Amino acid sequence: MARASGRQLRGGAPPPLPSGGGGGGGAPQLKTVAAHLLFKSLALVAYLLGNSLFGGYVLTFVLVTLLSAVDFWTVKNVTGRLLVGLRWWNYIDEAGTSHWRFESHEGDRVIHSQDSNAFWVVLFVTPVIWLVLAIAAFVTFNFMWGLLTLVAFGLNAVNVMGYIKCKKDAGTKLSALAGSMGGSM
Repeated sequence: MARASGRQLRGGAPPPLPSGGGGGGGAPQLKTVAAHLLFKSLALVAYLLGNSLFGGYVLTFVLVTLLSAVDFWTVKNVTGRLLVGLRWWNYIDEAGTSHWRFESHEGDRVIHSQDSNAFWVVLFVTPVIWLVLAIAAFVTFNFMWGLLTLVAFGLNAVNVMGYIKCKKDAGTKLSALAGSMGGSM
C-alpha cells in the first residue's frame, strides 16, 4: 500500500482532506490563491512570449506543457482542497471502467467567499483564454501553436469538469443529509 503524510492509502485514493484545513477561521488564504494563479499565469506568459524569449517552438511547447501539468496537479490536489474544500480523482479498475471519486468538506470548515470566488473565476476563465488562443492559432494557420493551446486547454478543461462533478456530488450529499435529518425529527 502507498503511504502519504503518514497515512496508509487504499485503492490508490489520496489521503483524506484535513478537517480544519489551511488557514481556517474563514480568513482569506492569499498564498493559496497566489499558487492557484501562479502556474496558469506562467504557462500563459510562456506561450505568449515563448517564441521571443526562447527562440523557438520546441522549448516553448515543453515549458508550457510542463507548467500546465504542474498547474493541473496543483489545482486538483492543493488549491481546490484549501480554497473550496473539494477534491476529486479518477481511476480505472482492472476491468477498464473509469470511476470518479469526490471529497467535500464544506460543512466541516469555513470557506471564505473571496477564496471561493477567486478559485471558481480563475478555474472557468483560464480554459476560455486557452480556447480563444487555440481558435486564433487555427484561424491564422499556426497548427503547431494550435496543438499547444489544445494541450493546455485540455488540462484546464479536465479540472473544470472534475470540480463541476465534485460540486454536484457535494450538493447531492448535502441534500440527502438534510432530507434524512428532516425525516428523523
